[in-house]
Amino acid sequence: MQRAIAEREKVKKDLEVAELTLAQSSKLAALGEMSAAVSHELNQPLAAMKTYLAGARLLLQRKRLDEALSSFQRVDDLIERMGAITRQLKSYARKGGEAFEEVDLRACVSSALAMMEPQLKARVVKISRGMPRQAVMVMADRLRLEQVIINLLRNALDATKDTRDPQIDILLSAGETATLTVRDNGHGISDLENLFEPFYTTKQPGEGVGLGLAISSGIVTDLGGRLTARNGDGGGAVFEMQLPILDPGLGNRQEAAE
Repeated sequence: MQRAIAEREKVKKDLEVAELTLAQSSKLAALGEMSAAVSHELNQPLAAMKTYLAGARLLLQRKRLDEALSSFQRVDDLIERMGAITRQLKSYARKGGEAFEEVDLRACVSSALAMMEPQLKARVVKISRGMPRQAVMVMADRLRLEQVIINLLRNALDATKDTRDPQIDILLSAGETATLTVRDNGHGISDLENLFEPFYTTKQPGEGVGLGLAISSGIVTDLGGRLTARNGDGGGAVFEMQLPILDPGLGNRQEAAE
């Protein structure tokens, strides 16, 4: 009886140690994922800052002070954005909607394209945009929504790196849902099943950690929508983001007020 009790106590202690080890491993895994997420989301504004600062240096050397000051202002705006991104990532596990507001998806697309401007200028890529004349209003956290669009554009840009005549099509439509489609003529998607899994990537080491689409999918889900992907009929990849749309009349009233 004493031997059985001793063995039971030993098993109980071993189980407690295993539970503590598992909890610690989960914490370390979460910390590693968060660190990778911070690195991923800050990489874009940092790259843009480097481009703007290099341009400002040339402008100062050429005595074009007003244009240089404009570049410095863009850098300042990017610093503000980086601060906002870190605040969002700190509270990433808190799935609250306290930052939600009425957002025009057209403005989010324009902002994302402005953020991607340095990369788009460095590459000869044809950008085609199809935007409705009226506002496409959704209830969302604007910063996180722009993060999603930037990630989709960045993926499309990477996918067309080896394409002879690279092209990215951006189509926004308003119906039962607000739908944003980003299409490229790159190499397409080889593994649709695991595409939105964290740390899944087809890029070379050092070029990406496979968090962009996982984070984007999570954000869109938090906003009550869905993010899907497929291969285009003529090749390339097609990403589609659908979000609940606000009363279509709201956008018309807003434009009338403006």
